[in-house]
Amino acid sequence: MTKDELLVFLEQGRKIDEALLLYSEHIKNTLYLSGFNTSLRNKSKEILNTLHRESYEHKIFLRQLLDQVKKGEKDVY
Repeated sequence: MTKDELLVFLEQGRKIDEALLLYSEHIKNTLYLSGFNTSLRNKSKEILNTLHRESYEHKIFLRQLLDQVKKGEKDVY
C-alpha cells in the first residue's frame, strides 16, 4: 500500500468516527421518544456513551496516525 493509499484509508476511518460521534449523540438525545421503559432507555444511553467515547478516542488516534504518515518519508506500508 502506498503512502497516498494509506492516507485515503485513514481519512475514511476518521470520517466514519466523526459520523459515529454525531449519530450516537443524536440517537441518545432522542431516546425519550422511543417509548422504552426507563431501564432500557438508561441501558441504551450507557451503550451509546461507550460508543461515543471509543469513537472519540479512535478519531484522535487516527488523526495522530494521519499526521505521522504525512510527515513520514516512507512511501510503502
